[in-house]
Amino acid sequence: MIESVDNTSDDAKPSDVVEVTERMEKRHSPSTVSENVSSERDETQEVALVDFGDESDQSNPQNWSPKFKWTLIVLISSLEFAAQVFLASSLTTTLGTIICAPVAPQILTEFNEEDTFYITLIVSIWELGEIFGPLIVAPLSELYGRFYFYHVGTILFIVFSAACALSPSIQSLIAFRFLNGMAVVATVLNPSMVGDLFRVEERGSAMAMVGLAPMLGPVVGPIIGGYLGDALGWRWCFWLITILCGFLEICFLVLLRETYPVQILKRKAKQLRNETHNPNIRSKYETEHTARQLLQNACLRPLTLLFTSPILFLMSLYVGVVYGYLYLVMTTVTSVFEGVYHFSSSVVGLSFLGLGFGCVIGVFICRATLDLWVRRQSKTGQIRPEQRLPPVIFGGFILPVGLFMYGWTAEYHVQYMAPIIATAILGVGLVSTTIPVRSYLVDAFGIYAASANAGSAVFRQLGGTFVPLAGPPLYQRLGLGWGNSVLGFIALAFIPVPLLLMRYGEALRSRDKRKFDG
Repeated sequence: MIESVDNTSDDAKPSDVVEVTERMEKRHSPSTVSENVSSERDETQEVALVDFGDESDQSNPQNWSPKFKWTLIVLISSLEFAAQVFLASSLTTTLGTIICAPVAPQILTEFNEEDTFYITLIVSIWELGEIFGPLIVAPLSELYGRFYFYHVGTILFIVFSAACALSPSIQSLIAFRFLNGMAVVATVLNPSMVGDLFRVEERGSAMAMVGLAPMLGPVVGPIIGGYLGDALGWRWCFWLITILCGFLEICFLVLLRETYPVQILKRKAKQLRNETHNPNIRSKYETEHTARQLLQNACLRPLTLLFTSPILFLMSLYVGVVYGYLYLVMTTVTSVFEGVYHFSSSVVGLSFLGLGFGCVIGVFICRATLDLWVRRQSKTGQIRPEQRLPPVIFGGFILPVGLFMYGWTAEYHVQYMAPIIATAILGVGLVSTTIPVRSYLVDAFGIYAASANAGSAVFRQLGGTFVPLAGPPLYQRLGLGWGNSVLGFIALAFIPVPLLLMRYGEALRSRDKRKFDG
């Protein structure tokens, strides 16, 4: 469909300036599709803007079949799950200064090292890499599309995972762990791809699926790492993920397509220019900026958004605290159940099942509620990103409950099922907080959702890096009961954040002159 808009008369009304005609163009297949092109004419030339057509336009990822879209969601979720299992399984086998890992001594012995600081650095350096990686990948994916960066990132992740398994020294292992963290593109691109594939009122279930991976991976990882490390050695924790991600990359080579609408429309406009020899056809997202200006703006965008958008800053800070709590619990569960409840090193990984069970429950809650308010408001045409936030309020209240219960049941040596149930409550609170926030950022920042998630990843990974390091001295000074209570009180202090954004979020976004919908 072509919409010709004549702007030569400044006082012309929309009904006077819009002329709609149809243009059918032949494709390689026998079928034909219509293009939606709007033309803006000034005194010297006519500019035709290319947009997607109706629901029959298969170039629009949101019009792909549900079966194919969900196949992609399962694949990209599996990749992020594998990456987080890789991190968490290595947590179990390397984080010797924080948890009593069964295989940690193997690494130090094999490399003839006695300084246990190396063990902490192996984990922390991953999180540092996962800060820098998204800051590079996200803005470039908004310039050149998701397709190539997803492939390149996955292949590099496979290469560096194998390099970790073959590391000849602890220094090289640390270096490859940093590069591994940088290559995790799924963390920042997955939520954005959900936004590419699904309409606003359909995103809840898909976002719940991709949001489960970073929560459940660290839970399953210690279980795998404990048994696999004891049976085959720490290097097989790396080989297992190398094999799994290699299989997933083969699936990506067969199934993955470009999903970013900006890049798709750019290609469509280029194709139409070649076919019609009309240099004035362009995508509706194209601007007059030079390539250098576009690259400069894109590279600065994640941090610019983080520190200039109040809603992104507040929600990122909240998620950073919550994510730090996840890793703090992960790194203390082993020591608590070995030291207080005398679990053996091979069985202690099962104590993470409570957290995993809670994460699964949280996903079902998000799946049921994320689209609930959006669909209700879609009937009146008043859809707002803030309608994603009610589950965050629920998670904000239940998270401190889990922290209080976990701390005091362990402090008084209550039967071991009590702290496991507490970790399940924590899992519900963690997922109910993090998944809706990712959905909110995708809705609020539109075509720049990848940059928004990359900016948010800075606080998230910093929380995952430093909060666990504060855990042992906190517990040594205050004990498990009051130590976790302090964390619970901090979590309570963040409850007003989603409430305030529900009330004032739309006003804050309206003051931002940047156009996130293109």
